Amino acid sequence: MSDKHYLPSHEDTNPRTEAALARLRKAMADIEAEIAAHQGVYPYNHGRVTQSELCRRADVKKATLQTPLHKDTTRVQILAWLDGVTAGLAGTRDATRDKVTAVADALQADVERLTAELQTALLQLGLAEQQVEVLEMENAELRARLGAGQP
Repeated sequence: MSDKHYLPSHEDTNPRTEAALARLRKAMADIEAEIAAHQGVYPYNHGRVTQSELCRRADVKKATLQTPLHKDTTRVQILAWLDGVTAGLAGTRDATRDKVTAVADALQADVERLTAELQTALLQLGLAEQQVEVLEMENAELRARLGAGQP
């Protein structure tokens, strides 16, 4: 895992704690990947990334982060990560809906533009194929005349 998702290992770490930290790291990476894959919108939890959502995704009880082992380490780093991740996200359901609508509108405009470009390219291809056909016929005629000894 990258340093970006570093969560501290603890001196007296037991396997259960290490497993929980690994699940949290994976959930953090997964959430960032999903946001990137959805044009800056988190596709779950009405677009909100919260401590509860991270814990749900990691299958870690939120209360675990309040224990003495995690309160001043893991939890602090998770809160800092959340601040960074949520800075670019819409904060409310309405704002998320507006952002999703804007992304969808932009994608629709891209589809329309690409469709028009495809139609233009297909028209040009059709014209080029017709020209190739004419040139092939002319070439065949010239070869036939050359083979017959005609200039």
